[in-house]
Amino acid sequence: MITREQIREYMYGLGLCRVGFTHAGPFDRLERVLEERCALGYLSGFEKGAVKERCRPGECFDWVRSIISAAYPYRLYRDGQGSGLKGTISGSAVGEDYHRLLGEKLRQAAEFISRRVEGFRYEIMVDTGPLADREVACRSGVGWFGKNCSIITPSFGSAVVLGEILTNLELEPDPPIEGDCGECARCIESCPTGALVAPYTLDARRCISYLTQKRGGIPREIRDKMGVSLYGCDRCIEACPHNRHGLEDSGPAAVDLERLVTMDKKEFDRLYKNSALGWRGLNVIKRNAVVALGNLGARSGLDVLEEALKHPSAVIRGHAAWAVGRIGGQRAREMLEKSLDSERDQYVREEITAALAGLKQD
Repeated sequence: MITREQIREYMYGLGLCRVGFTHAGPFDRLERVLEERCALGYLSGFEKGAVKERCRPGECFDWVRSIISAAYPYRLYRDGQGSGLKGTISGSAVGEDYHRLLGEKLRQAAEFISRRVEGFRYEIMVDTGPLADREVACRSGVGWFGKNCSIITPSFGSAVVLGEILTNLELEPDPPIEGDCGECARCIESCPTGALVAPYTLDARRCISYLTQKRGGIPREIRDKMGVSLYGCDRCIEACPHNRHGLEDSGPAAVDLERLVTMDKKEFDRLYKNSALGWRGLNVIKRNAVVALGNLGARSGLDVLEEALKHPSAVIRGHAAWAVGRIGGQRAREMLEKSLDSERDQYVREEITAALAGLKQD
């Protein structure tokens, strides 16, 4: 047999910063919250599974008796531009894709248990199944919910990624831990799009982390609030005083925008295949890069945006038109007028027309 403390000690040895245990009973609070947010239209569409699948693991996986929840820390980086035209990616997306990284650590932990428990059965989830990782983490004592809707852990704040091992073992649950944001509202105040509509309530459709990952177009009224975000957003996490381990220099979180806009798939795969950016795909990241160039407002960005206006993707051409209009000036006007003459896609023509109407003059 194996004890919880043996499991916990082994997982801490793998670099996990917090490990907790909970039963497989229904998540009643989450079920109510999901139904309310679905009615309000606050869900992103990335959620996997129906409400029942997300909230009742013991019914959807009839062999599951306990869930082991784990948190793995990531670095936060200063949002500094340095030299050149740079975009930023979330600290969680720097380096190897955390789905693979944390998934492998959980697999090692599961194999550790398997060698000691006959008949051990498990399934690993790292943002890859129907379970709501944060709700599991909260009930298992890994952390508590902050006003930014992230899990705050005692030692690493909310700069963590979460995953679970569903198991047929009967393991004694850990109690939830007490946590309180008090009167602090720094996370809500820091959100540029107003996605945190109230304490503990997120409109995912306005969240930059979601917007930089979704396919298709980004609403015009939100683009100028996205800054230079290419993938994910750490603003509400950086603002949280619980993340007291500090920020590091931007370094690997800063990406050359001009290179990214002109990059082909072969180079993108070589650089980012094993990262979260690679999972999302080149065209989505290129779309975000042209928005970032528009928000920087540097005339030097017009050269690569001129090429983006010819891109095979209508979405990228449309967002490039917006970016050119935001930079403004006589050259920008000439670029847009030339594109409008040759453009046949109605969506892109509307973007060009809107960009011309709002064009900044010299």
